[in-house]
Amino acid sequence: MISSELVDQTCVEVDSYSEDRMMAEFDSFFKEQPSICDFVIELTSDSSMQVQEVSLFLAYMVFKTVKLGQKDTLGTITSESIEAAYRESEKWIDRINEGPDRAQIPEDSEPHLTQYVISELNQPLENGKLLEDDDKGEVFFVLKTVISSLTRSPLGQNI
Repeated sequence: MISSELVDQTCVEVDSYSEDRMMAEFDSFFKEQPSICDFVIELTSDSSMQVQEVSLFLAYMVFKTVKLGQKDTLGTITSESIEAAYRESEKWIDRINEGPDRAQIPEDSEPHLTQYVISELNQPLENGKLLEDDDKGEVFFVLKTVISSLTRSPLGQNI
């Protein structure tokens, strides 16, 4: 499981990047995880530019955090792994939506990454506006899938 300290460490590191360094980091992300980038772009293609940008940035942040936590053992995620994580995310969301009973809420295998995403979704964008609730839900679902994809072994167990 990714610790809250590792999430904080990643945020501090990325905050210190220059614009050029950030562009280089995104280039590296696209080269190392093309299937994840394609997934995020495809799922947000009908959404606003803001939703696309937030989704890609948060996907990068999740990737960066997981990569730091795994010390260079993170392999390239396949589209099959992403599809499995997508189905898993759908089931997880469905179980949450089944009812208000806290006992029905499924355990989150990466609560610190999930909390980071939720926290970021509730922050104002660069233009000072907040995302609409539907947009937040869309980005959350995309990122829940990215988190599952990056934190699972090829056999489907949590790392």
